[in-house]
Amino acid sequence: MSPPRILQILPDGSAGGGATAVLGLCEDLMRSGAFEPTLLTQPGSPVAASAAAAGIPVATLDFFTARLDPRLPVRLRRLIARIRPDLVHAHGARAALPLAMPGLQPVGPLAYTVHGYHHANKTLPWRWLGRAAERRIARRADAVIFVSEGDRARADREAILPRDDARGRVIPNGIDPADFVALPPAEARFDLIFAGRAHPQKNPLLLVEIMERLAGSGLTLLMISGGPLETALEARIAKSPARAAITHVGARPRRDILAAFRAARLLVMPSLWEGLPITPLEALHLGLPILASNVDGTSELLTDGVDACLIDGFSADRYAAAIRELLGDPPRLARLAANGRRLVATRHLRQLNAEAHAALYRRLLAARPDAQ
Repeated sequence: MSPPRILQILPDGSAGGGATAVLGLCEDLMRSGAFEPTLLTQPGSPVAASAAAAGIPVATLDFFTARLDPRLPVRLRRLIARIRPDLVHAHGARAALPLAMPGLQPVGPLAYTVHGYHHANKTLPWRWLGRAAERRIARRADAVIFVSEGDRARADREAILPRDDARGRVIPNGIDPADFVALPPAEARFDLIFAGRAHPQKNPLLLVEIMERLAGSGLTLLMISGGPLETALEARIAKSPARAAITHVGARPRRDILAAFRAARLLVMPSLWEGLPITPLEALHLGLPILASNVDGTSELLTDGVDACLIDGFSADRYAAAIRELLGDPPRLARLAANGRRLVATRHLRQLNAEAHAALYRRLLAARPDAQ
């Protein structure tokens, strides 16, 4: 008897924390031999290429033809019918909403992971529409997975999914130490590093302002960032008086990013919001201290003064002052790094994440009518 087939749907095929988490989950499921995963993602994307290189079966579908493409639900369900999975695991609302639309054939057990509630940071009416979409998805899903307690609290607060609903659970992101073995050497050393999508959520343009406040310090910044804001970011850097201190290299493979972490002194993360980010877990495992915004998700993962320095608000002056203070205090940096490594080793290993998902899949599959 063949193992159950699990279809993982990740529409956004760009590199990032969510992609790292889903690719890692697929690899762990394959390695266990207990499940057969297939990854459905955007055609021609970095995620599709990474999955294929890892030996993960890949299917593709264009999820970005339009914001509300009425053809997408039908196309998606036709593709699922061809793959014939025993369980579908949708990551993010763009993956799950087409499966929650009424009047279409159900796809069987549906697990849904919230990788941060992005609607909460949008303007009206998109905030209302996003909340309505999340409520519809939560009603349809057989299990709703949160990567952070903050997202679970928001689901309860916004009447998306009550906290006492047994379908909800928190499964934190984790890393696999094996991914850090034999990293390539970094080409250059930098004082500061930013590694995140060029997207408003990650707030990359603030880094340019911060470097302008650090004029005359001699500090250098490496920005590894590709995405919708990349052109605007390049233009902002080109006009900045701090441009000589900033190196922007666009998107890079994950192993190149990890190698760059080893060549930096401080990771700067001024995100406007987060689910439970993987980037700081990777940095801390490598002994790289972190300066980050004090937002839900990040603040749930990191503790100010213990394993990171968290900044309230988004003032470039405040960030610049904190950077000067931290880099001028090597013992403090070493203490933050050591505490961070212990945090990752005890609470955020990917094996724990995979085991929790496997247990959930078994429960959902056992509850199917044809499993009785």
